[in-house]
Parts: sequence; C-alpha cells; structure tokens
Amino acid sequence: MSKIKILEVVRDAEGGMKKHVETLLLGLNKDRFDIILACSRGQFNRSDLKDNIYNMYEISLGDRQSSWTLLKSLLELVRIIKKEKVNIIHAHGMACAVMGTVAGILAATPVIITTIHNFPAIKGTGIKQRLSNLLSGFLLKFNRRVIVVSRNLGDFISTLWNIHRDRVQVIYNGVDVEEIQKGSDRSPVAVSELHNSAATSLIILNISRLIPSKGVDVFLKAAAILIGNNSGEGISTDESRGNPPVLSDKPLFFIAGDGPQMPELKKMARNLGIEKNVRFLGFRKDIYNLIGLSDMVVLSSRNEGLGISILEALALKKPVIASNVGGIPEIITHGRTGQLVPPDDPEALADAMLYLIKNPEEGKKMALEGYKILIEKYSREIMLKELQDLFQDLY
Repeated sequence: MSKIKILEVVRDAEGGMKKHVETLLLGLNKDRFDIILACSRGQFNRSDLKDNIYNMYEISLGDRQSSWTLLKSLLELVRIIKKEKVNIIHAHGMACAVMGTVAGILAATPVIITTIHNFPAIKGTGIKQRLSNLLSGFLLKFNRRVIVVSRNLGDFISTLWNIHRDRVQVIYNGVDVEEIQKGSDRSPVAVSELHNSAATSLIILNISRLIPSKGVDVFLKAAAILIGNNSGEGISTDESRGNPPVLSDKPLFFIAGDGPQMPELKKMARNLGIEKNVRFLGFRKDIYNLIGLSDMVVLSSRNEGLGISILEALALKKPVIASNVGGIPEIITHGRTGQLVPPDDPEALADAMLYLIKNPEEGKKMALEGYKILIEKYSREIMLKELQDLFQDLY
C-alpha cells in the first residue's frame, strides 16, 4: 500500500504548539506517511529534522503579514499541494485553519484537518479579530475533523462555531517522558549563571510566552505577596490573610520564555520591589534542566488549551500549581495531582506556593500521582497512535 502524503501547515509559533509539531515531525511513522512541512521562514531548522520529513517549504504564514503577502502564500500553498499530490492537509492554529482550508479546497485535497491548540481570543478584541474568528469558524466546517487538545476546548469550539461535536476530536498533547528525563541530566545548567546562591535557594519556575493570556503579571504579584512585598502595582491583600508570610529563605522566581511583554514585566518586577528575586531567563533550550533545578512549576495563565509545561514538570515529578482554566483541570486534580487556583488571583496563587513550601512531602506526593496520570494519558506514544489512526481512518 502506498504511503499517505501529509502536509503539516504551521505559522510562526512558540512554546507548546511548536513542541507539538516537532513531536509529530520526528515521531510519525515514516513507513506509513510521507511528511511535508510548510512553515514560516526560520521556524524550523531543516538539518534538525534530518530524514524525518519528505520535503520542507518556507513561506509567509504569520498573522502579521500584509493581505498581498498572504494571497501569494495561499497560491504558493496550492502549488505545493498539487506538486506533492498531498492526501491530507493538517493545519495548526486559527491562522493556518484559514490558509490550509482554503488552499485545500482550491486544490481539491481529499482530507483537511485542523488542530486548535488554544482558545481563540473573543473578549476585548477589535473588529479585525472578530471578523478573523468568524471566517475561521466558517472554514472549520469544511474540515473533516477539528482536533483539540482538551475536552474543554472542544466544547468551546463546538458551541462557538456550531460545529457538530462528532467532528471535534480530542487528542491530548503528549510528551516524551524518557527524553525529558534524559534531558534534565544532560549538560546541567550553570547555576552561577542564574544566581550564585541558587543551589541553596528555593526556586519557583514559570514557563510561559510573555503575552497577556499567560498571566505572568499575576505570577509576579503573587511573588511579591509571598516574599512580603505586597504594595504597589494594584495589589490588595485580603484582610483575612493577615500579615504577609515570613520566609527564612526568600524564593527565587525564574521566568523562562520570551515575548512582547518582557519590558513591561521587568518594569513591574522593579515597581513591586522584587527585582532581586526574579530572573527573566528568556527563551531557553535547556528547559528540562531548569525544571530539574526547580522546587515547583507554576502556570498562571488566564486561558490555556492544555499546558505542555505542566506535563513536562510532571514528567520530572515536580509539584505543579496552575490556573483552573481551559484544559488544565483535565490534567490537575486539586490536592491530588497538583494545586489549582482561580485565574487572575495573586493572593490565591501566593497561598498555594506557600502551602507547597511549608508542606514539601505533600508536594512530592501530588507530583508522583501526577506522574502516574501522565504515563496513562499524556505520553508521546499515545498521542502519535491516536493521530496516526485518525489519518488512516479518514483517508
């Protein structure tokens, strides 16, 4: 039987979406599928993918391109589909849902699939974003399947755009547990680079792209409360909390990630008086080492499709605190596999961090239980099998 040709379409992406796509490119069965990649320029290094893909095309797929550039990219995508005789288009994210679906229709591609990784922006958006959402929702109806990374996201997408729930399929993001565990032992982080006392300090890690939806500002406000600096920047401590906690060992707060909010967040840390306790690490390739160094991992998002950084933390059996939003409660059961806190609530987040500091054995117990759930539901192997079976079934 001839192999199925799959075109993976990816705009310029960071964080969880990029890791997800890399996992597919490296992990899909090359005896069953020929993988062709269409991506934004500079997004992936061809040499890193080695023999894992059949072909690669770099075109302008970002959502900040001019209309003329996007039209040229659409026509180029149609040309690629016809040239490669693509059987399945698999687009990632809302921007590529539009490009991939229109190109697939124009090229008469048998199967079009889109994976939605995050909740589409709805509140507080301008007319351009609302029209873009409307167009995306309309075009998703022409997809044979819409893949989502959590049940919560699937329900939201189905209701928002009136897509029959049977055509929305949940395939959880999966992580390579063995690779993460090996990675945490490889080329250990130079602790002196981060802080000369980091070896003896409590380290609380946040892994996020620095954009408003990730709530890193909430993390900073919680950090200020935790170390007893709860004034300024709009922080108001509930009277029931009493005095701020007194900690003999002031934590260090590591923020791993880059993004447009970096200057604003650095200014916030200065205004909160916690600049000496916060390390903005930028984009890091040694993220598993950082998780291994940390005492807990915090994800303070305002919305989240699933949260790969949580899975990575659990793979290394680290305690997790996360916002009770999106698909996160499908991973974290409060008090059993981690701590859940309301979004946009620095006081609750500070309380959760303080609880884990004062109860380290409880934190270890929750992390171990979370690790067991990870192995059962969120492994790389499970995700790849479900996706490959779907490709085979639809074609």
